[in-house]
Amino acid sequence: MSLAPHGLRLAACGLVVGVACTPDFQSPSQVTDLRVLAIRQDALEDDGSSRFADAFVDLSAQTAQRVRVRALVADPHPRQSLVSHARVCSPTDSGRCQDVPTFELGQPMGTIPEPAIEQQPEYTFDVPPEVVALALQDDRLKGFGGIRVQFSLDASDGDAHDPVLASKILLYSTAPDSMRNHNPEVVGLEITREGVHVQTVPPGTIAVTAGVEYGLRPLLGPGSAGIEDYDVVDLSGQTIHLRETPRYSFFATAAISFDRDDADEPLSGQPQPVNGIARFTAGAGSGSMWVVARDGRGGIGWISAQCTATAPP
Repeated sequence: MSLAPHGLRLAACGLVVGVACTPDFQSPSQVTDLRVLAIRQDALEDDGSSRFADAFVDLSAQTAQRVRVRALVADPHPRQSLVSHARVCSPTDSGRCQDVPTFELGQPMGTIPEPAIEQQPEYTFDVPPEVVALALQDDRLKGFGGIRVQFSLDASDGDAHDPVLASKILLYSTAPDSMRNHNPEVVGLEITREGVHVQTVPPGTIAVTAGVEYGLRPLLGPGSAGIEDYDVVDLSGQTIHLRETPRYSFFATAAISFDRDDADEPLSGQPQPVNGIARFTAGAGSGSMWVVARDGRGGIGWISAQCTATAPP
């Protein structure tokens, strides 16, 4: 691992943060080629467990908590095994670690050697003091509330648009534990038809009738794995109490069509939707779908499911 400027080549239709490129005529929810759907950060404790999404940073010592960063990569037609490279640097406008001092990461864990529709490359690392110092130097607020470090990833699996690029801002906080963020956990998907419960997955595969519209409602975990109430300190030093409003993004292979790309978690105390927060229709056959939850504070969670549709009787 070394600190050195590193150049990357853009994919054919450009760089976007957190996902791969999608032609204008194609819904972002349709996964037809290699895509990076999400990137998640977990701060690691000494025993390897994780309690928070954002990591603690000691600005005076220029040291930061170890993190694990995992990407959700999908390709319905993988041609070869996934190859990914990652690096961290100070945040850039392009999302690339280019023309700035860069910390190269090693080989990821979490991938399989065979071509696969879904891969989750995982990187565990300590950000070096040099990167902490550079991030603090570039921070307009000079470390107020912590610092931000950019994680940049490129992935290839023989797709025509290789390499696909994605990036995520990693959050390093000076806040007490009571103000730190937890990642949301999507623990299940409730499937309905005209407002009537059909099934909840996991376990098992989503089994539907081809050509029929179904509702889908993501289910979050309890406590800190769900919707959090939290406090923040504004620039005047005042403490503000807020509540998260998770936002979901929906992705699926070509056999499955969603009626929207994104949806917000319904507000507590308001009438709840009777047929999910998104609708989908599947053609005969099988396909994959993914739901990604974002909590608005950098926290990420996701779930994947297989869907099998049979022709109507």
